[in-house]
Amino acid sequence: MHARRRDNINCFQINLQHSRTASNLGQLINQHNVDITYFQKFYTINNKLAGLPRLHKVYTFGDGRKRTAIVIKNDQLDATLIIQWSNEDCVAVEVRSEAVKFYSVSMYFDSRRDIEEDIR
Repeated sequence: MHARRRDNINCFQINLQHSRTASNLGQLINQHNVDITYFQKFYTINNKLAGLPRLHKVYTFGDGRKRTAIVIKNDQLDATLIIQWSNEDCVAVEVRSEAVKFYSVSMYFDSRRDIEEDIR
């Protein structure tokens, strides 16, 4: 049996403000049939996004405190992290499927920092 191909990709963006109450993220993603989720300021455990089942593909980058992530739930989507464009506050991936290829980015801009530093 083959999975039915969908013609659309459902995306969701959320800034969690480091909230521990966001521990049911996997349930939220599944309930709303979200394919790609863009997270900012998520709660971490051992510097990893907390509250997701292991079957979700999580993309983050950097050795410091990570403030942004891209999570892909759809098995029909494949992604490659673009390390040249990624850091703790910016995650870039190339997303591919049989029907489409595109770049996807999740960014966090610290309101206490000059935006010119982030967009270089």
